[in-house]
Amino acid sequence: MSQPQQIRDESDFDQLPDNIPISATIADIEEKKGFIDYFRFVVDVKTKGGSKYLIYRRYREFFNLHQTLQNKYSPEDPERPGPNTCTLPPLPGKIFIGNKKDIAESRIPELNTYMKRLLGLPTWLLLDESLRMFFYQTEQDSQHEPRALRRLRPPTRKVKTVKTPNMDLFSSPRAE
Repeated sequence: MSQPQQIRDESDFDQLPDNIPISATIADIEEKKGFIDYFRFVVDVKTKGGSKYLIYRRYREFFNLHQTLQNKYSPEDPERPGPNTCTLPPLPGKIFIGNKKDIAESRIPELNTYMKRLLGLPTWLLLDESLRMFFYQTEQDSQHEPRALRRLRPPTRKVKTVKTPNMDLFSSPRAE
């Protein structure tokens, strides 16, 4: 008789390496000027091991990642997915005409939702090399200093200052 398989004590997530990204949020956008002007998204990445770092990605890098993952893991028939397939979250479409800054700003909530859903897919997908390389902090990423991370700061409350009217000591009534 063969030995029964041992039941795992840990979940699949617990068995993932510590450098696997588990959350990513866009902290800001930055304009890159040069031969071609474009905007990059400053992405705050958190790993399973607790480390945090920033990466800088263009929209086309999101698009290329999505295409790669779609080619590898999208089921032939969406009604009957196979064992190594899954339905990927929708990526916001390309926009060809408009103000680049406005386009980048409008994509932030959609890309945040995309990354959240992507990193929430089955754990076996998180081990995909393309996905890991996308969220990997390159040497260039680590040397770049962000200017201001508007979206990472908690919203500040405006404190209303109440101006007290200046009292002119000589015009007010006095007693002698």
